[in-house]
Amino acid sequence: MRFNYDLSKFLLNILFIMFPLIFYQFTIQEKMNETKALKNIIIFFLFATPMILCMYFPPVEETSLIFDLRIIPLIIGCLYGNSITSILLFVSLIVVRFMIGGSGAYLNLISSTLSFVVIITFSKRYHSFSLMNKILSSFLLSFICKMIGISSILIIDSDYDLLSAFEFYIVQSLFMGLAIYIIESIRRNAELKKELIFSEKMNVASVISASVAHEIRNPLTAVRGFLQLLTQTDLKPDKKQMYGEICLAEIDRAEQIINDYLSLAKPYPEVVEKLDIGEEIQYICNILTPLANLTGAEIQVKQDYQLFVSGDRQKLRQSIINIAKNGIEAMADKSGVLKIEAYRRNNEVILSISDTGIGMTNDQINRLGMPYYSNKDKGTGLGMMVSFGFIKGMLGNINVKSEVGKGTVFDIAFPLLKM
Repeated sequence: MRFNYDLSKFLLNILFIMFPLIFYQFTIQEKMNETKALKNIIIFFLFATPMILCMYFPPVEETSLIFDLRIIPLIIGCLYGNSITSILLFVSLIVVRFMIGGSGAYLNLISSTLSFVVIITFSKRYHSFSLMNKILSSFLLSFICKMIGISSILIIDSDYDLLSAFEFYIVQSLFMGLAIYIIESIRRNAELKKELIFSEKMNVASVISASVAHEIRNPLTAVRGFLQLLTQTDLKPDKKQMYGEICLAEIDRAEQIINDYLSLAKPYPEVVEKLDIGEEIQYICNILTPLANLTGAEIQVKQDYQLFVSGDRQKLRQSIINIAKNGIEAMADKSGVLKIEAYRRNNEVILSISDTGIGMTNDQINRLGMPYYSNKDKGTGLGMMVSFGFIKGMLGNINVKSEVGKGTVFDIAFPLLKM
């Protein structure tokens, strides 16, 4: 008997096998780690489906015999599933082959039973192998199983073309090894991703712990020193008052640092309400005017009316005040102008905050909002990080433009809340 290959059906068999493997690895594997029963059911259907489709679209079909890649999903299902999944796949293979019919169904029963025993025996040690050994052993396992099939066919057909069969099954075994390589690579990448996420979480936790300790220690150290001075009996009243005010200021600073850290855990709005951007700008302007007067800066406000957004009022104010305050501080060495503008653009509310301060480089702009990065000598970077988090929690987008020596512009876009 000579094989007559149908290349299109051979490629179709490959598609049947590869699609479920990739689908399982990318969409189901991580979600089914704890629901084992559901995972087993999904594994069965993912491997039973291509196995059955391979039998219905065989690349080679001679009289009552069909030759296809059904053994590959059977082997993979047995290697990566449990015993129940393996038995169900084996039973499905036998039943469907008998449904297709022909005398080859009986030969399939004999060869598949012997192959199944070999596969189950091998699967017990499979996961202890290295990647290369898994690929080589799966190649040999696939070839051995098909040799069992050839032996059963020789019983009824002594003219069986062994050379054509060897060619077909070597190609099949090569694809078996490739399939194992793809599966193991994807599994390894998934494990590396989990390790990377865990490592990143531990790194963030350690950085936060060190930062909290460092930032809180600074004001506490100052408070402790001035309290020691206050215990001296020969201090003048004005000195005591000055030291007391410094202690209170340092305690307030420590409280602000703690509040910034606590805000990191809740970047999204807690109380969602309808906000009039015009009213919020006026409130922020009133808050910042005393600071601007101290530094010699001027605040200019320009706004359209009926600009409404949805969000947390307190967090919006805190975010805008942080950004505007940084702008005022950037103009501390020269009299400058802080402009706060609000206007409508399509279906967005644009809140623009610009200053004529020292400006920033592109590298500084790209690092804005990152943990513990600040352009100020005594800054922690948390204020800007919290502000960015609050704005994004309100579905806002931030665009920063700056030029060294000329100033910075923050354009914040919020979705317009329609009346």
